[in-house]
Amino acid sequence: MERLSALKDGCKAYVVSVDAPNIQKIRLNDLGFLKGESVERLYASPLGSPVVYRVMGREVALRRSEARYVVVSTEKTVCAADECEEKQDAIPSADLPELENCHTACCHCADATCPSCSRRSKKSDRQMAEDGKTLAIVGNPNCGKTAFFNAASGGHERTGNYAGVTVTSTVGHLTMDGKNVTVVDLPGTYSLHASSPDEAFVMHELVKGHVDVIVNVIDVGNLERNLLLTMQLLRMPKPVVCVLNMYDEFRQSGSSLDVAVLQERLGVPCVQTVARNGEGVADAIRKALSLIDTDASAHIAGRLQVGAGVESRHRAVKDVLEGIYTLQPREMNLRTSIINRLTARGPLAYVLFAMVMVAVFWLTFQLGGYPMEWIENGVTWLGESLATYLPEGMFRDMVVDGVIGGVGSVIVFLPNILILYLCISLLEDSGYLARAAMLADPLFERLGLHGKSFIPMLMGFGCNVPAVMATRTISNRKTRLITMLAVPFMSCSARLPVYVVFCGAFFPEHAVWVMTLLYFGGIAVALFLSWVMGRVYQRSRTENFVMEVPPYRVPQPSSVVRHTWEKGRQYLRKMGSVILVASIVIWTLGYFPRGGEDLTPAQQQEQSWLGSIGHAMEPVFAPLGFDWRMDVGILAGTGAKELMVSTMGILYDCPEEDADAGSADEASGTRLAQTLSRTYTPATALAYMVFALFYFPCIATVVAIGAESGRRRVAYFAAVYTTLVAYLMAWVVQLQA
Repeated sequence: MERLSALKDGCKAYVVSVDAPNIQKIRLNDLGFLKGESVERLYASPLGSPVVYRVMGREVALRRSEARYVVVSTEKTVCAADECEEKQDAIPSADLPELENCHTACCHCADATCPSCSRRSKKSDRQMAEDGKTLAIVGNPNCGKTAFFNAASGGHERTGNYAGVTVTSTVGHLTMDGKNVTVVDLPGTYSLHASSPDEAFVMHELVKGHVDVIVNVIDVGNLERNLLLTMQLLRMPKPVVCVLNMYDEFRQSGSSLDVAVLQERLGVPCVQTVARNGEGVADAIRKALSLIDTDASAHIAGRLQVGAGVESRHRAVKDVLEGIYTLQPREMNLRTSIINRLTARGPLAYVLFAMVMVAVFWLTFQLGGYPMEWIENGVTWLGESLATYLPEGMFRDMVVDGVIGGVGSVIVFLPNILILYLCISLLEDSGYLARAAMLADPLFERLGLHGKSFIPMLMGFGCNVPAVMATRTISNRKTRLITMLAVPFMSCSARLPVYVVFCGAFFPEHAVWVMTLLYFGGIAVALFLSWVMGRVYQRSRTENFVMEVPPYRVPQPSSVVRHTWEKGRQYLRKMGSVILVASIVIWTLGYFPRGGEDLTPAQQQEQSWLGSIGHAMEPVFAPLGFDWRMDVGILAGTGAKELMVSTMGILYDCPEEDADAGSADEASGTRLAQTLSRTYTPATALAYMVFALFYFPCIATVVAIGAESGRRRVAYFAAVYTTLVAYLMAWVVQLQA
C-alpha cells in the first residue's frame, strides 16, 4: 500500500482508505474517493501541484497534501462489513435537522450567520404557497441543472462548464395542464452534508422551504457518483423524480442503460432528457406533478432503503447498477492531451493564460471601437436634433445635456461590454476556467487563498456582485472572507467606460497595454493584500484544494449568444434606470441655483450646488491632481462606476469647449475623450483610472459583501480600505509621473 501522492502519471490503483480530517474526508468521499474505487493519475500542473486524477469516470484535481490522505493499493479491496459506516455522514430520514444557521452547520463557526439563506427561505414560503406547486431542482455541479431549469421555465439563467455557476436559488414559473408551477434551481451539490455554504443552502431549502417534489438531475454518463446524492434524497420524505440528463452524449459514446430496471430498483420515476435542447423536459415536469397528488406514504415506502453512511450508499449504488449499466470510459485522446499540455500541464500554460487575457482586452478595445464610434455619432446626431427642434428652456437643457449627455456618454460603450462578456462566456463554456483555477492554486495557496478563489475573481471582471456570491463554493470561512475582500479590485465591466474614455484620449497608441496593466495591476494588489490579511487573520486556518475538472466542450453558439445578450440587456436596463435617474439628478445639481445671464455654462456649473460639492472635496483630492469635476465623478461613482463617465459627460457638455473641437484630430475616441485630452495631463488621467480601479466598490457590492459574510463591519471595512488603497496608489502614480 502507498499514498495516492506517490502514484506516477498513467498509473492506476484502488482506494483502500481515506485518512483525512472529517470535513476533508467527506469532500473526498463525495467526489468518488471511496474504498474499492479505481484511481488513475493523469497529470500534474506545471508547478507539480495540484494533480489531476480520474475517479468514477471524472477528472478531479487535488493538491499533493490532499492526495497524501488517500491510501491506495494495486490490488482491489472490497468493503464487506457494515462497520465501515461513517456516523458523521448520517442524514435522518424523517426528522431532518433544523438549520436555523446555515453557516454554523457548514463551517462549524458558532459566531457565523447566513442572513441571505433565511431571508430567501421565508420569502419563498410565502411566494410559492401562493403560486401553487413547487419543484426543486437538485443535482451535482455541472450536470445540466440550470439548462433543465431554463428549458422548463423559459428562463435565461447562466449555464457554464464548471462547478459553481449557480450560487443561489433561482425561481421560475410555468403553467402545465392547468397547474401553476414554481421551479426552483438550487446550487449544485455533491451531498447533503452541508459542509460548505452552497451545500448548506440546498439543505436549508429542502428542509425548511416550500418544496412539493424534488427533481434530481443526473449526468447519465456519471451515474455511479451522481447516484450517491440520489441515495440521500431517497431518505427525505418528499416525492423524487430522477432526470437522466445528457442522454444524447451517453448514447453517442456507445454506453447503455436499462432505464426500466433502474426505475424499478430505485423505486422512483426516471426520465431521459437532453436539457440543452428541451428533449424530455416536459415529460419530467409532468411526471413530477403527478407524484404530488399521490399518497406520500405509498411512493416513499416503495423506494430503495439505503443506510445513512457513505459506504452504505456506495454499495447500494453498485447493487442498483449491477448488470444494467455499461459505460464506455472517456479515454484521453491525442487532441485532449495536446490541449491539456498547452492549457494545464506544460510550461507554456501560464504564458498562454497571459496571452488569452491580452487578447480579451485587445478585442474589447480595438474591435469594440468601430461600433462605439457609430453609436457615438448617433448619440451626437440625436442631441443636435433635439437641440434644434425643442424650444429653448430648462426642459431642452435637461433632455440634451442631462439625459443625452449623461446616458449617451455611457451607452456608447455597449459594444465593449458585449465583447468582454462574449470572451468570458467562451472561456467558461469551453472548460478553461477550471484549468485556470488549477494553475492559480499554487500561487494562491502561498497567499492564503484557494484555487477556487480564481473563479469568483474572474467573474468579478464582469460584475463584482455575483462574484462575491460565488465565494459560497469556498467552504473555509477565512478563505471565503479574504476572497470577498479581494473581489472589488477586479475591474468590473462598469469600470470599462472609464478606461476606454481616458485611454482613447491620452494613450490611443498604447490603449490595449494600458488596460492590460490596469487589469493585472488590480489582480496584483488583490493578491498582495490577500497575503497580508492571510498572515494576520486566523493564520492557522487553511483551505484544501479538491475540485472537479470538467471535460472540454465546444461552446454552444446559442448559449454564448444568449448569455452575452442577457448581459447587454442588463446594461441597457441599467442605462434606463439607475444611470438615467442619476444623470438627471446630477444635471439638476449642476443647473441650480441659476446665476446671472452673463455667466457662461461652465461658470454656471461651477457656482451651482454640484460645483459647491466638488470644491468642498477639492482639497482632499488636490494631491492626486484632480479638479472639482473629477471629484464629483468620484462621488457619483460610488453608486455605479458608469456614473463617473456620465457625470463628466454632463459637466463637459459646454458649447465653448465644443467650439475648440478643431483640434479633435489630435485625440481619438468619443467627443468626451477629445475634451478631456485638452483639459488634463496623461499623469492625471492615469491616476484617475487607477483611483477608479481600486476605490469604493459600488453600493450593491458592499451590500453583497455584508450579506454573504454575515457581518456589516466586513462591508464597512471593504468600503474604507479599498478607498484608502485607491488614494495611495493614485498618489504614487501622480508622484512618479
